[in-house]
Amino acid sequence: MLQVIGNEELMTDYRNTLKAFYGVMKSCDKYIKFALLTGVTKFCKVSVFSDLNNLMDISMNNRFASLCGITEEELYRDFKEDIIELGEKNGMTEKETKATLKEMYDGYHFTEKSEDIYNPFSLLNTFAQMRFGSYWFETGTPTFLVELLKHSRYNLYRFTEEMADADSLEGIDTMHTNPVPILYQSGYLTIKGYDKEFRAYYLGFPNKEVEEGFTRFLSEISW
Repeated sequence: MLQVIGNEELMTDYRNTLKAFYGVMKSCDKYIKFALLTGVTKFCKVSVFSDLNNLMDISMNNRFASLCGITEEELYRDFKEDIIELGEKNGMTEKETKATLKEMYDGYHFTEKSEDIYNPFSLLNTFAQMRFGSYWFETGTPTFLVELLKHSRYNLYRFTEEMADADSLEGIDTMHTNPVPILYQSGYLTIKGYDKEFRAYYLGFPNKEVEEGFTRFLSEISW
C-alpha cells in the first residue's frame, strides 16, 4: 500500500484484498491462541481491519516498547564476547567500543518513557563483520519515500526540530503527503522528548548512522 500512496484506485484494490484476508482470520479466531502482526506503517482512515476488529495496538505501549529491538542491558549481557572481539579487531578498548556502538546504532524510542533501543539489524551485522558500518541505511531508501520527499513542501532540514502528536505518528493519511509520520514509522526519526502540556512529541534522528545517511540522501535527491 505504501507504493501506491496517492493513487486512490489502486489503494482501494489493495485495501479490499487485505480486508478479505483479515476477515478470514477473524472467522478462525477460535483456532488462534496468539498472533502478532507487524509492519512498517499504519494507515489511518483506511478500513483494512474493519473485519478484524479485536486487535490490540501496542505500537506506542510502554509495556512493549523494547519488544522488537535490543536494549543496552541485553547488549552488554548477551553480546559481551562480541563487544570485546569487535574492540580488539578495531584497536579500541571495551569502553570505546560500547560508546561507538551507542553513538552509531542506539537512540530509538517508541514511547515517551521508552528506554534506549538499538537497531538490531545494524548491531548484528556489525558483530557478523566485526567492523562498524551503515548497514541499515545501506539497504536503501524505499522508492515511495523518495518520491514523497520530492513532492513534499516540507523544509527537510528541519527534521531535528519536529513536533508531532500521537495521532499523527500512529497513522498515515494516504491522501496527504506529510512525510513526518512516514519517516517516524520507517525508522528515520524517533521520539527524543515529550511535552506534557501540549501532549506532543519531539522528534529527531536516532543515531549517527541515520543522521549521516539521511543527510547524504537529501543531498543526492534530484529535486
